[in-house]
Amino acid sequence: MNPKATSQFSKYRILGLVGRGQFGKVLCARMRDTGKLVALKELENKRFPTSKLLRELRFLLTLEHENIVSCTALVHHQNYRYLVMDYCEGGTLRDLMNYPKALSVQQCFDLVNDILLGLEHAHGANIIHCDIKPENVLLKITAKGWKAKISDFGIARLSQEIDSDGSNTGSPGYMAPERFYGQFSAASDLYAVGIILYELLVGKRPFSGMPTELMNAHLNQRVIVPETLPRSLQMVIARSLEKLPKRRYTSAKEMRLDLLATINSQDFSQANFGQFKSGSGAESCVTMLFANKAKYFAQKDMPERIVGLAGADKSRFYSTSSLHLHWHSLSLDQEEQVAKSEHNIEAIAFAKKTLFALTQRSLYQFVQGKPKSLYQSTQPFKWAISPNGDWFAISTGKHLEIRNLVYSRAMRLEFATRELSCIIAFNQHHLVAIANKPETNESRAIVISRRCNIMYRLALPIPIEAGIATFTSDRVMLLEAGNRHNIYLLDLKPYRLARIPLEYEVLKMTAAPWGYAITASYNAYQTILMLLDLRGNNINNLIMDGEITAIAPIDIDLLAIATTDISGYKLYVINLKKLEIDLVF
Repeated sequence: MNPKATSQFSKYRILGLVGRGQFGKVLCARMRDTGKLVALKELENKRFPTSKLLRELRFLLTLEHENIVSCTALVHHQNYRYLVMDYCEGGTLRDLMNYPKALSVQQCFDLVNDILLGLEHAHGANIIHCDIKPENVLLKITAKGWKAKISDFGIARLSQEIDSDGSNTGSPGYMAPERFYGQFSAASDLYAVGIILYELLVGKRPFSGMPTELMNAHLNQRVIVPETLPRSLQMVIARSLEKLPKRRYTSAKEMRLDLLATINSQDFSQANFGQFKSGSGAESCVTMLFANKAKYFAQKDMPERIVGLAGADKSRFYSTSSLHLHWHSLSLDQEEQVAKSEHNIEAIAFAKKTLFALTQRSLYQFVQGKPKSLYQSTQPFKWAISPNGDWFAISTGKHLEIRNLVYSRAMRLEFATRELSCIIAFNQHHLVAIANKPETNESRAIVISRRCNIMYRLALPIPIEAGIATFTSDRVMLLEAGNRHNIYLLDLKPYRLARIPLEYEVLKMTAAPWGYAITASYNAYQTILMLLDLRGNNINNLIMDGEITAIAPIDIDLLAIATTDISGYKLYVINLKKLEIDLVF
């Protein structure tokens, strides 16, 4: 083994597998000296010979553009070589397209515009990608949306090259007719972009089937563009998907400008895109009024407003059907024991059968039914309790304190410039603290051990208001500050960030083994409960009268919901199995 090559590879700390490319795995890694996140694209020597390596490296070093993934280094390790490239935390365009109803028409146009800008630069350097498809378009998340970056130039060609072996390597679903005969040009890439545009807007590709069926369709079948699309947009798609290259757009810039012009066309403003977009999964999302309760729900009238609910035994990892209720205030005898606090209980948590109660300025632990003061402050504070209940964290402004309840130790951190917007204990050893940067509308996620050691930092492109832990390892759910329509699934190791746009503004969030329950204001008199699976897909909605004041899973298939309206306070237990929704318990 080459000691120098091993030394080069040791500069990177591998955080995990994020995907697989055509010639090997793609790893997320952190540079040990700077902390910067990079993607390591693995290239096995036998499958990716030196000639192909030099070709892709040449293309990547030649192309420097914000819509093309850049390459910064080449390292060797054992029988592999690795290209060190931009890390795109948003995954691939395919990941985004697989999420139902994730994209507006404007967002579709923005993504295609990014792809065309990248191709415009590549074609200007006489480089033809030859394998444009959603899997080869990576995404960076920004405050405004997604930024698309073209990746994987492994089979790219120079425009003046002659394909001597007649190779038709590529992805049949996106290959232009001439590509099946080993021919290529800039128009071949634009044909693939036309397929992506069609798929984004309609929800499926114009042709499907096995490779031989796809080849026959691309060569011989006319593309049928839905007539419900604006006429100007039909013309853009039809021209990009012409069978003969000379009848397509002459350049990426020409197609891009034509696409932008359609937005301002009269027929575009009158179109209803929701009428024709299929394959979005919307059919499986059922919105039902909260009626016929006896069939699906257990209902109980309550004497007071409920502000907290939790299953017992394992904090957020519920394994029992027992239910604990926590009222608007403590009972009279307990109120005297809580230092005569006049504050209402605002939140509760369970960890290892231990109850924690939070008022506006105090945190209590109930031991043998009696409250014990753990923390008191003259100002509001953020809090997090470990799943095992053996430590908790408190933050006020730029100050973070972690207290070990077993050994009665306290450790502190001070942040010089940013206040913490939320803290989340995502496993028994670590928490993540979010610090917003208002001047740039960004934030930073700081992973901290229970001993108050900073493990690493992640730059987030959006500000964060709140967050919760989830049942997926190293994953938290975040709510965007200033835009409560957006929630995010943040995977801390390896770093991935998925935006989940919602129709309504989020009020409360809770996690369960099967996914997430999100509440939002539906109108002045009703609240909507949105059930999402683990990937964030909306699978069912319930519209309930009044305000949902608390929500928690109390077993894998039972969801407790407390409401208040003009008729009083109520507690419901919903049996999710009887709703006939697409959840696997």
